[in-house]
Amino acid sequence: MGAVGGRTLIVGIMLSVFSMAFQSIGIATALPTVMDDFDARSLYPWAFTTMVSGMLAATILAGPIADRRGPRAPILAGFAMFAVGLVLGWIAPDVWVVLAARAVQGIGAGALNLGLAVVLAHGFPPAERARAMALVSFCWLLPAFVGPPFAAWLTHYDWRLVFASMLPLVAVAFLLTRPGVRAVQAAFVPDDGDVAHPHVSATIAVTLAPSLILLAGQGLGWVSVACAGVGVAALGWGLPRILAPTARGFGPGIPSVVLTRAMQAGSFFAAEAMILVVLQDLRGYTPFEVGLALTVGSIGWTTGSWLQAQRWLRIDRDAYVSIGAVLSAAGVVFLTAFAWFDTIPLAAGLVSWVVAGLGMGLTMPSSAVAVMSLSSDLEQGRNQSSMQVAESVGNSVITAVAGGIYAALLSTRPEALGYTAALGAASVTALAAVGLSRRIGRIPNEL
Repeated sequence: MGAVGGRTLIVGIMLSVFSMAFQSIGIATALPTVMDDFDARSLYPWAFTTMVSGMLAATILAGPIADRRGPRAPILAGFAMFAVGLVLGWIAPDVWVVLAARAVQGIGAGALNLGLAVVLAHGFPPAERARAMALVSFCWLLPAFVGPPFAAWLTHYDWRLVFASMLPLVAVAFLLTRPGVRAVQAAFVPDDGDVAHPHVSATIAVTLAPSLILLAGQGLGWVSVACAGVGVAALGWGLPRILAPTARGFGPGIPSVVLTRAMQAGSFFAAEAMILVVLQDLRGYTPFEVGLALTVGSIGWTTGSWLQAQRWLRIDRDAYVSIGAVLSAAGVVFLTAFAWFDTIPLAAGLVSWVVAGLGMGLTMPSSAVAVMSLSSDLEQGRNQSSMQVAESVGNSVITAVAGGIYAALLSTRPEALGYTAALGAASVTALAAVGLSRRIGRIPNEL
């Protein structure tokens, strides 16, 4: 693609990602207030699990479609569903509609994310992908600087404005993305080979598994035990059936890249969900101050994303992933201590969040570039889909486990127990990601 076409394409992708990130971070800032408004603190983890489950289902379905027909259909459907989810959240009369809105938003975000990843893979040569991914990652991060304070300010008046204010941004992103997507679609060569159709039963099983695991923490006696067992079984049965063959197992290359990203991202986002309520409920900070904490924490992610795209830092892609996993684990483990010991100052907790974000900034774009490098042109959609599916499973399952622990221990004493135990589960997963990253094997840096 020419320079002008490439610039147009990356601007469109960046704006689309910015709109998703802006609402995700902004609404996360408002969610503790939303749940308090509906007197539904025990349902707080569901606001994250429903969205990630929606993303998971959409990603599973969008991958084969993108390989067979091109990225345009997933992207158009993603924009439409994303906007519908915002409208539902805006007008929600009760907490159940808010949860439904989050699920619809997730469906839109999953389809859009996958479609944009395929556009990037087809629209840029290998030597330019790391820089393009750095720009995309920056657009996930920029809203972290402006989104939380803005959302907290709106929440002070009415949390519904957080949903409504995102709609114009989504409309502008759609209009500016269309030309670049149209150009990639026009040059797209469909895969007439053996692109498997999505396994419907497995998709349903994997999508429902996190909700069943989270339901286990609602204190339902033997029903909780049954839900946990069914959820784990559904995940074990369904996941191998929806991942591409190249992404299955525990071997080096793509399988270990996928697993590491799933575990690391899952632990990070589970910790993020919990640290919001730790700051607001345990430490007594206002939504605006909680938003500032997210803003400060994004500095690390921005720095890591920038570092992995620099030519002067020529280390292999697998090394970026491993170093990122170590840093994220260190940050999440310290946050667990921060939740338990109220003598640890906020500044120390924020520094640990910067460190965790630095690890994510190194790993997320590097893992995407690594999978692109290890995939042929006709495998980009299904392999990127597998990585995003695994990441969504990691996010939803680990958040569900942490949320279930939080919900089960919400009324116990000391009050910090539920929060600390939930973050402890995220810490164990983060440490497991470090071990998995050592199995990847060498992946040269193509910069």
